[in-house]
Amino acid sequence: MKSIRREKLKSTLVREISDIVRREIDLPEGIFITVQGVELSKDGSKATVFISGLKKEDVLTAVERLNRASGYIHHLLGKRIRVRTVPRPEFVVSPEVML
Repeated sequence: MKSIRREKLKSTLVREISDIVRREIDLPEGIFITVQGVELSKDGSKATVFISGLKKEDVLTAVERLNRASGYIHHLLGKRIRVRTVPRPEFVVSPEVML
């Protein structure tokens, strides 16, 4: 995948995943999270999504719930973006939160 195309896909994924999490996924009340960034595998089939938030415990809870819903999120991404291979998201805690 060319680097310009990868960067465009990464920014599109950040925008679309943020929107899906905000509108479609039920998180407990009072949990505020942010999609920090996305890293793609070499072939573009997997996307590591970095999540941050206000409290470490909230972020860990959100990441657990998002990973359980990753199949549904992948399905919604397939409806929203037009690429040959829709990356399968895997949610991890952003390294800045762990400090």
